[in-house]
Amino acid sequence: MQVAFHSVSDAAIADAPSSAVALHDVELGLAATATAAVQGSLLERDLGAVACQLVLDTMRSHLTLNRDLREEHRRAPSEASRQALLGMLRTAFSVASREAHALARRRRVELWVSLDAVLVVESDAFIGHAGDGCVQLVRKGLVHRLTPDAPDEPLDLPGGGARPQHSLGPATHVQSDVIPLTLSSGDRLLLSSPHLHRAVDDLRVREAGSDPLPDGVTARLVGTARANGARHDLAVTIIDLGFDPARGQAASGGRLQTLARIPLFAYCTERELLGIAGVTRPVRFRAGQRVFSEGDPGQAMYLVVVGQVAVLKENREIIRLGTGANFGEMSLLDEPQRSATVQAVDDTELLVITRDAFFSLLKRDPTLAVKVLWNMLLRISANLRATSEALAQATGRAKNPEGHNG
Repeated sequence: MQVAFHSVSDAAIADAPSSAVALHDVELGLAATATAAVQGSLLERDLGAVACQLVLDTMRSHLTLNRDLREEHRRAPSEASRQALLGMLRTAFSVASREAHALARRRRVELWVSLDAVLVVESDAFIGHAGDGCVQLVRKGLVHRLTPDAPDEPLDLPGGGARPQHSLGPATHVQSDVIPLTLSSGDRLLLSSPHLHRAVDDLRVREAGSDPLPDGVTARLVGTARANGARHDLAVTIIDLGFDPARGQAASGGRLQTLARIPLFAYCTERELLGIAGVTRPVRFRAGQRVFSEGDPGQAMYLVVVGQVAVLKENREIIRLGTGANFGEMSLLDEPQRSATVQAVDDTELLVITRDAFFSLLKRDPTLAVKVLWNMLLRISANLRATSEALAQATGRAKNPEGHNG
């Protein structure tokens, strides 16, 4: 069974350290997220980032030291080997809690760290949980929460943090929940930080979970959380069971790489591309199927991920657009009727960005707005110039069909 991982840590303040951190280790089969809340320090954000990294590094080190248990279960899975792995995971949480507690004592602060971790061994997953984070299973279009519900009204701390229940740091030992899960091909496991989970309901999780690419899922979850008002640091990791590597290659390596090659987003940073990816939605068309028809209302822009589309005017092909091209951007500015018909030449995958989602994103990120709108202006200007030149040439030929003066 092919397994793919993708992790995103998104700080609420650009270029600042994040107190919500996600990681994955393909070799270990480990995915984890950690979120820290700190009280009693003027450097809460910095210390929160340090605490998260400390906890995650400790977790990974403990699992690495005991990887023989993982290999034993891989070779000959049994109830005894499952219990041994669950015990190892529980111990890893306790070791990480001791490290977090020692850090809090050294810095003379109160510290709470939520930690979720999933260890994948063949078709078995071993899930560990402490605090307010969340692990969810997306299976056959349904979303299942695998970890206990967090309190509806967590205790707010200075700086907008929240005091997790049964978290790492307050004591040398933590009361963690560990559970085994048998996986099936097509399953997706999502590990979300507390503020991301609270901002994204199950319907939106299901919609994001339908994205064919792992980094598309994580980007859409972060984008949805931001659109719903999440102003804290966010982290999310996905484990994708049965992921088709050929599909990832066909999509040119992932959602962010696809967006980075599109001229409209040429000057965007990785964080800005993450925001854009979060408001895109993949759609597929069979060869010959219409994307939209001339005269249809325009409310979205499209980006070509895989395949080709033909632009038609009065059933005559004007141009073909391939991977990396975008079309329909004028609809983002003034909602016009479509000036041409577009249909798929091959089996094609597109990303669609609706007008509402586009402007909601730009309102949240003025720097991104300047970059994208400037590029749109340059593109529209170039198109107008090309149209004017073509019109001038056509007018000249009409006046002088023989190519002579006078």
